[in-house]
Amino acid sequence: MAIKYGVSLSLLVIHIVLSLLFSSHHFAKADNEIGKSLITTTCNHTEFPDVCISTLESDPRSSSADLTNLSRIALELAITEANETKAEAFKLVNNASSYESWGIRLACYDGFNSSVYQLEESLQYFDQLKYNESNRIVDLFNGGLNYCINLGVVELSARITFLRKFTTDIVAILHLLF
Repeated sequence: MAIKYGVSLSLLVIHIVLSLLFSSHHFAKADNEIGKSLITTTCNHTEFPDVCISTLESDPRSSSADLTNLSRIALELAITEANETKAEAFKLVNNASSYESWGIRLACYDGFNSSVYQLEESLQYFDQLKYNESNRIVDLFNGGLNYCINLGVVELSARITFLRKFTTDIVAILHLLF
């Protein structure tokens, strides 16, 4: 009886060891992925994979990036979009039709201006390999994105909606690094 049990136990141990080896090989392969397959694999871990994939694929550097560089590219793309949104907010201030509208749009612009600075600061933390701090700042930026919409600046809603989705995805991507 002891021999039968020993053989079964040996087979179980072999099965476990082989499973671990194959799963380790799979994870090692995923860590070494680059290009379109890495973008798809990474973005499938996010809340808005379509936004993530299309945005990252729009940057030619993504096709040869590993996960760390892909994360940096995502941050840079978010900063670029945030700066473009800030520029649009400034245009809205200059084109306000009333003092009340001007005040609301100016508050929106000021809020966005300071938020973009924080988002740019997240890139500095990223470069210092402080991914968790970079992640925290992107998450804070994302949390404040509705400010302009809540003020009633609906002209920025499409841009802000995109930024909210993409920065939500960036938080998930950065989380993969730590």
